[in-house]
Amino acid sequence: MNEETKNKIAAQAEEIHFAENLPAEIEGFKLKKIFAPVEDKFIFFTYVADEIHCGLTTYFHEETTEFKVCQRIGLTEFCLTNFFTEDFKTFQTLLDAELDGVIKNLRGCRDKKLNNFLREKKIDTWTYGKDLPVTLEGFELFINPAAPVEVTNGSFIVINYADFAINSDFVLYYNIYTDEFSGESRINGAPHVSYSFDAKTLTELEDKLKKNLTTELQAIRR
Repeated sequence: MNEETKNKIAAQAEEIHFAENLPAEIEGFKLKKIFAPVEDKFIFFTYVADEIHCGLTTYFHEETTEFKVCQRIGLTEFCLTNFFTEDFKTFQTLLDAELDGVIKNLRGCRDKKLNNFLREKKIDTWTYGKDLPVTLEGFELFINPAAPVEVTNGSFIVINYADFAINSDFVLYYNIYTDEFSGESRINGAPHVSYSFDAKTLTELEDKLKKNLTTELQAIRR
């Protein structure tokens, strides 16, 4: 981030007393004020619950000139589009109105009722999904098909095997708009699309998981 942008954002934050009265903790998520640039972002603050591997970050993005809120579930990160704005005061107003609700939703994101699209897909009665091992190749089953997690653009995480110690995981998505399953791996935080799990039906997906899941996790660890 260039010096001019950094100084401008810092001055604006001070002028409107941005984030001065935030609670130290919300729903078990602990506040950390940063107010410093990181690459092309000026990070304001984070709320993190390490024990459930979830958190959110508020920042100004120099590339898009927008203020944003990024949410993290496990190792998956995505922005909440309802917070996008180029106006600092509007951003503050949005946070004042919605921050508590967002964090409460983040706390309970893995306990929500099954989405109707996924129920119609019979995810909730999928025998293979119910019998997935709790650990596999040293990875923890962080999200399972009995409790998929909605992320963005109509996508749900159906399966997530994660090793948080090495910042790596495997994610299986279902998208309600394309009606397709797809896989993605992260190796030390870097995403790698895998086409070995593309499927339209649970039967097709099950065959691919039986054939490729263990191999995929082994490859991530290597």
